[in-house]
Amino acid sequence: MHERPSQAVTDVGAVITDLDGGHFEALLSVAMSRTAAAVVDHQRKGEVTIKLKLEPIKGTHQVRVAHSVESKHATAFGKAAEVAEGATVLHVSKGGALSLAQPGLFDRGPKADQDRIPGA
Repeated sequence: MHERPSQAVTDVGAVITDLDGGHFEALLSVAMSRTAAAVVDHQRKGEVTIKLKLEPIKGTHQVRVAHSVESKHATAFGKAAEVAEGATVLHVSKGGALSLAQPGLFDRGPKADQDRIPGA
């Protein structure tokens, strides 16, 4: 069982970038920009909503993160709404830290340099 952290342990920026291989971040950027432009152009409120739903993957230290970006804004002739959805599997390490890469996978131990093949 994971301990409950008293401080943030997940690099949120990195996780957002990792969702759908960067596609989620791009969709969020477009939704924010379009909504902001519509708010200024039409002088009416807009909204961008991010949803993250986490579910366990049995027998692992992983979760499936279903993610969506929804935007709503005014247009010249009414309203527009758009939803983009996807899912990404993330690893859960000590304290509940989320990451795309398996924790420790890229750590170099003290013998890493000794194990290298000379000239490689």
